[in-house]
Amino acid sequence: MPESPLQIECQMWVSPKMKCRVWTYKSKTTQSIAAFFRWARNQALQRIPFFNSRGDLTTKVVTMDLLLIEPAWREAFARLGLNSCTAVVRHITCDEAVKPGVLVKPTILPGPSGDATSVFYKQYEFASPSWRFLGRASKARREWESYTAFAECGVRCAERIAVGEERDGMGRLRRAFLITRAVPGAKTLTEFVEQDCADRGRSGSRSVRNQVLVQLAAMTRLIHEHGFFHNDLYWRNILVTRAGDGAPELWWIDCPRGHHARFHREHRRVKDLACLDRMASLHCTRKERLAFVRAYLGEECQKVEVKRLALSAETYRQRRWVRKNLE
Repeated sequence: MPESPLQIECQMWVSPKMKCRVWTYKSKTTQSIAAFFRWARNQALQRIPFFNSRGDLTTKVVTMDLLLIEPAWREAFARLGLNSCTAVVRHITCDEAVKPGVLVKPTILPGPSGDATSVFYKQYEFASPSWRFLGRASKARREWESYTAFAECGVRCAERIAVGEERDGMGRLRRAFLITRAVPGAKTLTEFVEQDCADRGRSGSRSVRNQVLVQLAAMTRLIHEHGFFHNDLYWRNILVTRAGDGAPELWWIDCPRGHHARFHREHRRVKDLACLDRMASLHCTRKERLAFVRAYLGEECQKVEVKRLALSAETYRQRRWVRKNLE
């Protein structure tokens, strides 16, 4: 038999005159008692007591918003009235309810010059305020900072536009979003290798594969020389476009876990190389993978160094993913 809906009223005394504020909690089933207590706790934590103008003790909801906009885009956002996180979310999602999780949505925004610009909107939504990011940057802001690091290293990456965080009065994260300009005509590295240069028997394909190999090795070496590590350097997070002369150009995207590191750099370097080798082991020959490590280390490196680093990356890959897949 279907269960009757559950409706619970919580009363909190907020003034000496015995006035109370009533919160109503509604649930579809009577088995949501635990969910009710989580909801009641969040309601209490989001409200702080204060004295109003009449001297009565009451409460109010406190939120903390962070909205960062690139200087070139500030005027465009101002024209649309996007001066807060809530305004940006409502404008892009059209007031539609967003389920907890990650939402990635391609959309159009008027650019700084007024022309329509293709952008990507990524939103992290939490069912209840998250303690996980208390005192820590959200994944959206970490990715924003990673793009800054890429630009400083000279690595081509997605152009950032805006980032926002919404927190409650306790500093717990409720929502975060990131807006970046779309890379026109881009394919992921996996798609590019499978569709544009899969045939290693053709000299043209071999030349393109070698250009991608050298360029990717140089970009990876640059960030590691600056002490920055991607931590999610998979082929799906690397885009490829064609330049005017047809040469491939690589773009790095989606780096919410990247950061500068002072310690354990060798381990982090091997991890990044192993992430790249995860798909390279399926699409590249052994010779090409060794050539990548040689280009990463520099032409003056010794063969023993190349083999040692390649073996470390392969061992990490097998320990991390091959055994996991077997299980």
